[in-house]
Amino acid sequence: MKKLLRVDLTRKQFRYEDIPPVYARLGGRGLTSKIVSEEVPAKADPIGAENKLVFATGILCGTPAPNNGRLSVGAKSPLTKGIKEANAGGSAGQKLARLNIQAVVVEGVAEELLVVRVSKDGVTFLSAANYKELGNYELFDRLKEKYGNGISIISIGPGGERLLKAASVAVSSPDFKIRMASRGGLGAVMGSKHLKAVIIDDAGAERLEVGDSAKLKTAAANLTKGILAHPFAEGLRQFGTPLLVNMINALGCLPTKNYSIGQFEGAEKISGEFMAETMAKRPNSQAVHRCMNGCVISCSNVYVDEKGEEIVSGLEYETLGLTGSNCMIKDLDDIARINRLCNDLGLDTMDVGAAIAVAMEAGILPWGDGKAAYALIEESRKGTQRGTMIGNGCEETGKKLGVVRIPTVKGQSLSAYDPRVLKGTGVTYATSPMGADHTCGLALPSPTNPDYDPTASTGQASVSAFLQWYFAAIDSLGICLFASLPLLDMPELHKDLIECAIAVTGQTFDENYLMNLGISVLTVEKRFNEAAGFTGKDDRLPEFFRKEALSPSGLVFDVPEAELDTALRYHEQ
Repeated sequence: MKKLLRVDLTRKQFRYEDIPPVYARLGGRGLTSKIVSEEVPAKADPIGAENKLVFATGILCGTPAPNNGRLSVGAKSPLTKGIKEANAGGSAGQKLARLNIQAVVVEGVAEELLVVRVSKDGVTFLSAANYKELGNYELFDRLKEKYGNGISIISIGPGGERLLKAASVAVSSPDFKIRMASRGGLGAVMGSKHLKAVIIDDAGAERLEVGDSAKLKTAAANLTKGILAHPFAEGLRQFGTPLLVNMINALGCLPTKNYSIGQFEGAEKISGEFMAETMAKRPNSQAVHRCMNGCVISCSNVYVDEKGEEIVSGLEYETLGLTGSNCMIKDLDDIARINRLCNDLGLDTMDVGAAIAVAMEAGILPWGDGKAAYALIEESRKGTQRGTMIGNGCEETGKKLGVVRIPTVKGQSLSAYDPRVLKGTGVTYATSPMGADHTCGLALPSPTNPDYDPTASTGQASVSAFLQWYFAAIDSLGICLFASLPLLDMPELHKDLIECAIAVTGQTFDENYLMNLGISVLTVEKRFNEAAGFTGKDDRLPEFFRKEALSPSGLVFDVPEAELDTALRYHEQ
């Protein structure tokens, strides 16, 4: 039977609880949001003692279901001031599942910087004095050396310790590469609790029990076969998420020069195809890499320099877009080193990339200068005024520098898709309880849905609403976003996904299970934000997206505000 683990840092105490009825049938994002909504005052200071930090495994985590190991991290966000969930791959979620822990709820504030070790024997509180202000790379190495290769690590870098609003939470992969729960500044919440790292050690744990192992095996096999049959899965295997660079550039919505242009003349030099060619010439590179066991796509990579020394794993589309084209930087090695620096500091490459572009627009550093961008981000380690500004993200940087074009919603930077072309994604940016976040409802054109026009000014709210509940359900199951995308084109696979949930939980769900789950999650999140003081005025894109035509398409974001308002009524649908 899965348990809830509560860790009280103030008293250095812990206890296991049976899953309360109010949290039953939930996992991942659904569980983090429910716990935060029930236990954290909506008006609480995000970096105060009343906030709680929740690590939750998905409903399917630790089972034979494909791509099932995402770990959700939830709290009230220092960046958006609303409810927030960010998730990452890696091994932590699966190890928690094997320990029969559905979620870890971190409460209180420690008197000193701590490491918390979770094993089958309980929780141990350890001093982290020797790890203070260490970057994530050295921290991973030292913890692995001390506690062995069988552990998983959840940690923060100096950005989290300094309570920077763009601070992220690092999670180790099975081979101890860094994966990030990046968005919303949840690393600052972890830092505010004086928690440097959580070690998950599942040595000696009993085998995870499921309701119907035979049914699960059959449903998981069908699901895996269907995912791998989709051409997008093969494209991801060959090029990873960077395959999107040329695609999004061709659509005219690749953020360029702080969202002032939709196409980047250097796009080919930062594309997945060029990256694959570059890696093929370099020793020790890995074009195919898994960030978690059970992944059937392996869309990650290990990017190395010309001598074969690892720079970063993995280099992904959002980083290429936000720290690359958006900053006019077209040197892959420069972007990779910026990525590594952000991983080490524990900062979100997206909000930091957007902040750098805003700083370039303000004339603080030249457009396209990757070395200068790296140096400015490095200042956040030293705590300089400029470094702190960048580490606090795009909105604070723009306001401090007096820039008009600040691409944020609810304080969080947009992802690497311009909403003037992808207007359904723009609706998601505007209306998601999470702030501007593509993983909450990315609406892309698809050959299997030729009737959908992403540039149309109407009809986008219903598309966004569907995707928002769909991805809220996927995040609650703990499935990787990219494994779920083929299901949008192959809806017959939804039956197999639901069968997996039935087999794991032993409960009965109908064909509306995913919709009901997703809508319930969004309703909880929306109500928390309303209690925190959010209104319809917060569910809007920055005005420049409506007023400034995007080159070369000439489009603006012209979805009517009345239609935006309809996308919010999840609980009424």
